[in-house]
Amino acid sequence: MTINRRKLLAGGAGLGLASGFGLPPLSSQARAQAAGMEYVFLSIVTQVPFWVDYRNAMTDLEEQMGIRATFTGPLDFDTAAQARQLDEIIARRPAGIMIFPGDPVTLAPGVQRAVEAGIPVTTCIGDIPDSPRSTFLGINGVQAGRVGGEMLAQAIGGRGKVLLGTFPAPSTLERVEGYQQVFAERYPDIEVVDIVNDRADPAYAPTAYLQALQANPDVVGIGGTDGDSGKGAAIAVHEAGRAGDVKIVAMDRNDDMLPYIQDGTIYGAVAQKSYLEIYLAFHMMHWQNTDALRVLPDWRAAGINPLPERVETGVMQITAENVSQFVH
Repeated sequence: MTINRRKLLAGGAGLGLASGFGLPPLSSQARAQAAGMEYVFLSIVTQVPFWVDYRNAMTDLEEQMGIRATFTGPLDFDTAAQARQLDEIIARRPAGIMIFPGDPVTLAPGVQRAVEAGIPVTTCIGDIPDSPRSTFLGINGVQAGRVGGEMLAQAIGGRGKVLLGTFPAPSTLERVEGYQQVFAERYPDIEVVDIVNDRADPAYAPTAYLQALQANPDVVGIGGTDGDSGKGAAIAVHEAGRAGDVKIVAMDRNDDMLPYIQDGTIYGAVAQKSYLEIYLAFHMMHWQNTDALRVLPDWRAAGINPLPERVETGVMQITAENVSQFVH
């Protein structure tokens, strides 16, 4: 089943809701203020398919809010390049910036400069805690890993040797921690024999997992913690002749990974609510720009943040039973 997002949007408008998430539509005044404003999503490793839901939300937000929505960031995990791009974005004075930070320490000074220039900043997936960003929207990384760990434990019957896949970003390493926690607390017969760095690189990941499988032929499961771990592991088990034998729990809902859930190569996936993250973030930053949040006569003069410090959006479990709902 393929979902027609345009029909869903039309249905939401008929109910007086914004894309079904319960936000009221912008007032005519707020929409007039939004016209021509640019909101930017600065990401990293932008070459991968994971960003499809963010891009879809941005297209919808342009239509609903009358804004310009820009997606940008380094193709690879280049944190220095991301910091340089942040300064370039600040120089053109957009109405707001949402950031998936590769390295929070590197980006914190740029966030400070953005806020001093009057540009609202939100973060997603990973946070920049030592900065004046308004809000973090996303998952609790450890909890997401615990959900994945529970799914993998169920798939392998609560025992056996497993691989965990990740790359060195704080948010994904938290998910690895979540897997390890749930195994230690509830499944002492599960042993993590290797933590594979797949570089979040779809071209490299299959090789990384194949090498780990060859080095550990008695592995019965793989838990992936980034958007490219699932497909990478799926290709690897096919090449190793172990499809169906090695159970895989993936992360996220990349379009090129979903067919492997449909054919049974991947047991399931833990997906972030990516569309919701950016949908809420752009609205929140626009509320700041239009003074729609009247928590005080002048919250800027009071020196307070009118938005929630954190919005935990939670995760969705994708299985063979519901995967058709995630196919665009």
